[in-house]
Amino acid sequence: MKLNKIIEEKRKQMEKAKKKETAKNVAVGTAIGTALGAAAGLLFAPKSGKETREDIANKSKDVAETVKEKVEGQLDNTKETLEKAKVEVKKGIEDLKEKAKKMKDDADIVAEEVEEGVEEIKDVIDEKKDNIEHKF
Repeated sequence: MKLNKIIEEKRKQMEKAKKKETAKNVAVGTAIGTALGAAAGLLFAPKSGKETREDIANKSKDVAETVKEKVEGQLDNTKETLEKAKVEVKKGIEDLKEKAKKMKDDADIVAEEVEEGVEEIKDVIDEKKDNIEHKF
């Protein structure tokens, strides 16, 4: 059971790290995109204030949509990675169970052989005992 806990804890740590990295990337991308869009709109568009504000609002909506799509894509990737990890963990557990069963079977065989050896030793001891008793 300890191995399962270790594997589960490691998986959780990896998930947290991926989520943090994704959130960081999204936040940085959003900030940069918004700033660049706003600056470009203000600097390069000789438009009225109303038109510039509309352009900034439209660009902000575009950036928000792009961020939303990226986040959804990252969520899908995270879900896929999680599913793959689950499959690998299940396979690992099954492999461990098979190895444990084989080890138990091997141990049972060794135990039987030891019992047979003990019986043979008892027979030899009884034989020697009988030989000694017949001499006296």
